[in-house]
Amino acid sequence: MKIVLAIDPKQPLEAYRGALLAAGALPEEVLVVQPGDPLPEEFDGLLLSGGVDVDPARYGEERLNGTVDTCRGRDEVDFELLARALASGAAVFGICRGLQVLNVALGGTLWQDLPAQRPGGVPHSFPRRDGHLPSHPAHPVRVAPGLPPGLPFPATLAASDGEPVNSRHHQAVKALAPGLVALAASPDGLVEAFARPGPPFVAAVQWHPENLVGRADQLALFDEFLAAARPPRRAAPSSSPNTRNDDAPRAPRGGGAPEPA
Repeated sequence: MKIVLAIDPKQPLEAYRGALLAAGALPEEVLVVQPGDPLPEEFDGLLLSGGVDVDPARYGEERLNGTVDTCRGRDEVDFELLARALASGAAVFGICRGLQVLNVALGGTLWQDLPAQRPGGVPHSFPRRDGHLPSHPAHPVRVAPGLPPGLPFPATLAASDGEPVNSRHHQAVKALAPGLVALAASPDGLVEAFARPGPPFVAAVQWHPENLVGRADQLALFDEFLAAARPPRRAAPSSSPNTRNDDAPRAPRGGGAPEPA
């Protein structure tokens, strides 16, 4: 099994890698890819980590204000790896910015700055630079009722329905991409998790479960992702990917604005 971890130097690499290892991945199975690195042609799973904002041009908008902080190299890495994953049937798990990348790549849009565009919502940004712990409980998430069968994560999320999660973002899903199903929402109605009916496995959360793996319900998200990525369980893509690109047994358990998403 090969799991690609898409990240950049400003992000807490060991938190993401540690979560994968805690869920049973072996160290040699995790390939870290950052801007400037060669991109692998084949892999079994893709974890899109948090990071700076997605360029609004990728969803047909101009930059709203000075809070929008982008990185062309990170966008290029994430969108190209995602295109390869969707084309090959690799499992995809997006976290925070990774959720936003997935939504944009599949045809959705984003709120560029929640405080400016949705000032009545609950606070979503509790960054470490302001003294908050990475695990700071920001707000609860509620699982959507009546979800159709065959989606990633509903049963896993149900175990934490109404429980608080951490939050470090000022952007979020505005229009959900066609084909995606909202799994959970924050108290102010923002999409906090979504999935695409599969196979392959495509799912994302807006919070940072890599900082919460001491909780069984949050570690279970990584468990489910790895189970889908293991080659004996992987399925071929059901259809060609709708992306826009601008430019065996389980292993034993182991053991910017740098962070707006």
